[in-house]
Formats: sequence, C-alpha cells, structure tokens
Amino acid sequence: MKTRAVLLIALMISGAYMMIQSYQDESERGSTQFLSQWHKPFNSLTFSKPAISGFSSDTWVVDDPEEIEALLLFLEHYHVRKLKPEEIDITDDIDHFSIRLQDEEDNSILIIINENLIIQNSSLYYEIVDGPLDKDWLVQFILNNHL
Repeated sequence: MKTRAVLLIALMISGAYMMIQSYQDESERGSTQFLSQWHKPFNSLTFSKPAISGFSSDTWVVDDPEEIEALLLFLEHYHVRKLKPEEIDITDDIDHFSIRLQDEEDNSILIIINENLIIQNSSLYYEIVDGPLDKDWLVQFILNNHL
C-alpha cells in the first residue's frame, strides 16, 4: 500500500513538472519556430537609421535574397518570448536603429536593435530572451547593405 502511495505521489509530481515545463516551452520559443509561421518568403529588408542631431533620419531598402537569408540565419540563434499587453510600453517614441523584414503580402517583422524587441505586424511584441543581439554582426551587416 505504501509503495502505491509513493508511486502515485511520484506520478503526480512528474505530471506537475511536465505541465510547468510545457508552459515555459510555449512562452519561450526559438526564432525558427517564430519565423516559420510565414507562408510567403520575405522579399525585402528596410533599414532605418534614427536622426542624429543636425542630420535627418535615413532609410534604405535591400531586396537581395542572400542578405535576407543571412539575417534570418543570424536570428535563428536567438529565442523569443511573447510579451503580455501590460509589459508593452507603447508611449516609447525614441528613434532606434531598426530592420524591417517584409513579405509580398505586406506582413512584416520589425527588429528594434537597441531594445532587443521584435514586433510582428505592428501588433504582436516579442522580446529576445537570450540577447542582447550581437551588435558587431549587426553593425557589419548594416554597413555591408548601406547604399
């Protein structure tokens, strides 16, 4: 009887552990899972540089599939966590370096580099949890793609 009780308690504990683990896996996922929900491939990258005192902001578009693939491969190394509405600060109007990936149906992902933030279609916010992003790689990527 005691053996059954111990086995039942062990089964309950392992079940609770698996429920907690599956919840954590759902809230944090790899960017490959995040990016795989797109049915159409991305066809453009838009870089935005914020205005610096005395100079206007700068924006340029890159359509090279190899460069888009390079950015997607870079993002595969990071995990994202979907932010809850109370965690999102929509009043933040400070300009940042950003990269927008866009597909042919105008669906987009905006990567705000300084904030380690990814915004999907201007409505779903994700935080990069194992960041910060590799700034050296990003600076080189931006410089290679600047017109």
